[in-house]
Amino acid sequence: MRRAIWQQIYERFDPERPAEHPEWRAARERSPAAHILRDLEIPFGIPRVLLTGTVGTGKTTELLRIAEQRARTELVVYLDLERHFSDTVGDAAALHGIASWEVCFLAGLAVLRAAEANLGFRLPEEHMKRLSEAWRGLAGATSDASESPRLDLASLARSLVLMASSAAAPGAGAAGLRLLGAVAEAGKWSAPIGLGKSALPDQDGRMQALLDAVNTILGLVQHHGPRILLVLDGLDRIRDLQHAKSLFIESRVIARLACSMVVCGPFALRHSPATAAVGGFSQTLPLVNEPVLDQHAPERHGAGVTFFRELFRRRTEDLGATSPLAELREIDELAYYSGGRARDFVHSVRRLAALSWLDDAPRVVPELVTRVLDERRREKEVGLHQGHIDLLQAIIADPRHRLPEGPFAQELLSYGILLPYPNESEWYYPHPLLTKHLLRSG
Repeated sequence: MRRAIWQQIYERFDPERPAEHPEWRAARERSPAAHILRDLEIPFGIPRVLLTGTVGTGKTTELLRIAEQRARTELVVYLDLERHFSDTVGDAAALHGIASWEVCFLAGLAVLRAAEANLGFRLPEEHMKRLSEAWRGLAGATSDASESPRLDLASLARSLVLMASSAAAPGAGAAGLRLLGAVAEAGKWSAPIGLGKSALPDQDGRMQALLDAVNTILGLVQHHGPRILLVLDGLDRIRDLQHAKSLFIESRVIARLACSMVVCGPFALRHSPATAAVGGFSQTLPLVNEPVLDQHAPERHGAGVTFFRELFRRRTEDLGATSPLAELREIDELAYYSGGRARDFVHSVRRLAALSWLDDAPRVVPELVTRVLDERRREKEVGLHQGHIDLLQAIIADPRHRLPEGPFAQELLSYGILLPYPNESEWYYPHPLLTKHLLRSG
């Protein structure tokens, strides 16, 4: 009986969580992680990288890979902004209104929290007061509030949930990241955030005051201990192009933080010519969908299928199954119909494990694979109107599968209905679940 194994597979294939255990992570030859790690080795200058990509491609897993590798030599501070707004602030939608100075403010608090917890660092009161006053000046200037509340910055910092490296701490053991949860006595997050009604230019004195206050903290921490690597995740959830521009094109205060950075950039910048105007970052790199479709014959499996074979093997090989849990052709089918998106593949495997548990199946049953894919297909088809369908059919008919102009294409990219692939040059194709029934290639 394999119910215990199916339950473990269900738990390991959580689409909302990255692969937290390194041994579960399959190598991605198309990932820019190795290039980023090489750049971070350069001992001079301040490397700053903007990582872009479709939501669900596995960026968080690659960011963790980078963070864990650098934890051996740097104070790595990993802050997931999406998690902060969802769990700590309690308002996930507010992330879509975050201002560039608020990102800097959160970065300063995160570094302060990590330095206190792992290095025994204490920020002098004068600098804490300076940061508080800078926040009040900007909060009052960009919102409708008649008066900005006074903040207990120490409590705010301790209410953050983040990961930080501990190897640099005196007497620390093995290098690695550790989770810093919210301190109970810190209370709930009390600062209004993501609610600004107006923007200020970078040259505004209040913007400069906050950036200077945060950079002072970064400088003092790095004087006290090792170099900082700040990893900011979650901004890829921002789909609005104008908001993305306000964060990384119209403002450059994030890129002026005085430490090495790897920032997961807004999805909206991934497929916009505006990305060329991003300044202050040494590199802007994409993480692409795995090419599970053959570019010249998309109905056939592409080279990216092998990545998902390895992903499945790594997460299941230690479960003690005496016979294979699935045939390669079944894993390949799930990989192909994931569209090359790691999250879609993981979601399908998890659903398959739940159904297999119900049947106490000795192995994957092809009928259940068909059921899982049919469920996923119906989810993808919801809300598509004739305009969407006509555009998708036009992409199928185009031998070069180029990205069409117009808002429909950007909308479909945002929600994973239209997918980008690498190869010689980037090309686009509808999610393969849609070509099963709704769309036709001929």
